[in-house]
Amino acid sequence: MTAPSRQFARKPASVGHPEAAALPLAALTAWHALVDTAGVRAGQRVLVHAAAGGVGHLAVQMARHLGAEVVATARESRHAWLKELGADETIDYTRQRFEDVAGGVDVVIDLIGGLDATDVRSVAVTRPGGLVVSVPGGVSPALAAAAGQAGVRTSPLLVEPDGAALTTIAGLVDAGAVRVEVEHVFALEQAAEAHRRGETNRTRGKLVLDVTR
Repeated sequence: MTAPSRQFARKPASVGHPEAAALPLAALTAWHALVDTAGVRAGQRVLVHAAAGGVGHLAVQMARHLGAEVVATARESRHAWLKELGADETIDYTRQRFEDVAGGVDVVIDLIGGLDATDVRSVAVTRPGGLVVSVPGGVSPALAAAAGQAGVRTSPLLVEPDGAALTTIAGLVDAGAVRVEVEHVFALEQAAEAHRRGETNRTRGKLVLDVTR
């Protein structure tokens, strides 16, 4: 394939091709949200929704690397794993309303959006002047209204190819600061099964299609 050279980066030397294939879009989403959009810095409190998913588990690790205190929402079965990745606090969204137990958040990485009004509810846990980065559907009118009343900032996210950021991320992977979780590798002929697995919203990390199988 062809593309501008600025969009390419060498794969991390410490991982195989399935893990490398799982990184670019998910890792860039997390990186652009935390670094380029939110400018997360040490000592801040970051809430990551859907923390066990493809983008979420990388965002937890990156936020921790940046020195933030990380709060992660996920089912209880994922909590021990997320704490291994660097989450300081975990919330089982199936048993608790996250706004009842989390607070004083500087940055919310919202990977759920309007489902169950997660985006709007995130405003309640965000400090005045804090930021809600709404990834799936951008900033809805309801989120904009709630944030405006609370003095909270909002931002959508558009991920673009970024070779420089991928090179940085590859360095973090090779240094052991970030690892990508591949739940399952499917042969290309199993693409429909992979889609069905992904649509359950129960994936731990990433699913990969191997076109050589």
